[in-house]
Amino acid sequence: MHPPKRIFILALAGILLLLIALDRAVARSAQNTVPRALMARARVSADAKAVALGNSVIGVGFNESSFDAAMGLGKPDGAINLGMGGSSAVEQLLMLRYALQQGVRPRVVVFGFFDFQLTHPLEYVTRDLIGNRAMLYYLEPEYARAFYHLSLHDRAEFEIMRHFEMFVDRGTVWERVELFRRALAQQGMPSEKANSMGRAVDFAMLEYPSAPEFIAECGRASRNPLIPSVREIALQAEAAGAKVYFVEMPMPPDHVRMFYDQPEWAAGYRAHLQQMLGDLGATYIDASHWMPDQSAFADPLHLTYEGAQEFSRRLGEYLRNIAPPQ
Repeated sequence: MHPPKRIFILALAGILLLLIALDRAVARSAQNTVPRALMARARVSADAKAVALGNSVIGVGFNESSFDAAMGLGKPDGAINLGMGGSSAVEQLLMLRYALQQGVRPRVVVFGFFDFQLTHPLEYVTRDLIGNRAMLYYLEPEYARAFYHLSLHDRAEFEIMRHFEMFVDRGTVWERVELFRRALAQQGMPSEKANSMGRAVDFAMLEYPSAPEFIAECGRASRNPLIPSVREIALQAEAAGAKVYFVEMPMPPDHVRMFYDQPEWAAGYRAHLQQMLGDLGATYIDASHWMPDQSAFADPLHLTYEGAQEFSRRLGEYLRNIAPPQ
């Protein structure tokens, strides 16, 4: 074999071995990601009488022990919180299905949301499928694809990427890179306000910039149907014997005053949601005004730990009066 050809083959083999090692290293580091940790909890929670679903507003806003005490539940049939930050209703549907497959038969399913999450169409590109959304690569990927849109190009990328851990759970690597970058950027600067979910400034960017823009979106969203994954959550939970409650989560007083107190939301979009969810047999709970004190919020969207305890206690008491545990 000619030396240049031999060198090329050896280099190619070395690169291949390096990629295999990197793929295995990412797989090991991703064993305790949030979706996998919640799946592990679901496997040992078959007796749970209540399941909470949603993104970060329910992930940090639903306190299991406070809810259980108010609802009259106890171990091992207490609630399980399957809420995940940075997730959509598709991932939440998959998590509910996984719990049901593990034998969980809740009497109550609580889905927490804010703003237009129940009607906003889901269109992704593969770069969006990172962090907790990475579960779309490995938990019922063919089933889940029916509930969100990918372009032809991204569908081809998806089919390739889902077979390699370095692509599927690349977020575990980028998370460390981003934390290191932020630590460097903070050198010599005032510390940024942050909590368990991240920087407060990042969540402020998720709010609508003005009331007129929010009102305009209310008009558009009031003509939209529920996204298919939300409908499936309601239908599959009910088929499993659960009463389903969609909870408009508590928001800080400024958010409520600027957005939710607008008639276009209260009498328009909210009424639209109530009718559509009622047609599915689900119940709508408006809890947006339950926590009127700004001190109950850690940032523009999320409750503090104490705020989550109070909200969960109140929710448990409310549900106990209308749906006592069986």
